[in-house]
Amino acid sequence: MPTELRRVVAVVCATALASSPVLLVPTTAGASGAATTSARAAMPHLTALLTKKTIIVKGADNLSAGRVHLDVKGGPVEFVTFDKGYDIADFTADFNKFGAKRDIKALKRVVSKSTIIGGLEAGGSGTIVFPRPGAYTPISLGQRGVVTGKTLVVDGPKRSSKTPRTDGSIIGKNGPSWGGASQLPHQGRFAFKNKADEPHFVILQQVAEGTTTDQVLEALQSGDGPEPSWILPAGMTTGTLSPGRSMTVDYDLPAGQYVVMCFFPDPKMGGMEHALMGMLRMINLS
Repeated sequence: MPTELRRVVAVVCATALASSPVLLVPTTAGASGAATTSARAAMPHLTALLTKKTIIVKGADNLSAGRVHLDVKGGPVEFVTFDKGYDIADFTADFNKFGAKRDIKALKRVVSKSTIIGGLEAGGSGTIVFPRPGAYTPISLGQRGVVTGKTLVVDGPKRSSKTPRTDGSIIGKNGPSWGGASQLPHQGRFAFKNKADEPHFVILQQVAEGTTTDQVLEALQSGDGPEPSWILPAGMTTGTLSPGRSMTVDYDLPAGQYVVMCFFPDPKMGGMEHALMGMLRMINLS
């Protein structure tokens, strides 16, 4: 497997659920001007900062259930809530068991007993939805393991909040496969929706015009070899969504062809990452 592709798979295997890096160093996905301003005016605004030891969230006082605008700094951050009897300590232990030993029972507990409501990479902005009153923990998953912040208490009735205007959708489906738009503007906002029965996240990786999903899959599954000439530098990553959840993502990327990928490990397939199962789709940003 070429070096950068191997790095993607290795990091995702190690982190199990993380918002993984793209094939090469990506451009930062940024907010898109006026659309972001109107979103902030209509809903609460959270800022999450990942440090070496914790995650600091600002703007969470008196938070009610519903949609919030989110800015992330310092590294990837996403939010998770747990079933009764399962908590962040259990999640961390199971995460580490899967990362160290490919413990599929541990991965199944993570998937069945936690609900991940989305998040963003460093520099990202968008909106996520706290679906109901309860406790939500900010987490960052990476090679250092699980970094957590202070749990947020969402303690009011659900607010009515309008979904921001989007330029199209990227939809995670069973199969695993992708649905949604095949064409998006190169700058704007997309809705990421998970309509599958397993968690998914989105990697958008720029590739040379004419690249096929077969070429990408072959490179992911291949042994050592030269870096494919069709890999280009730009890309971005979202946080994970559990089944039935959605979020919006602001982005600003160069125009061109992109492959959409998810590397979430499939508990029904021995932890195989979804992209290696063929969860790949080409879209164009114009």
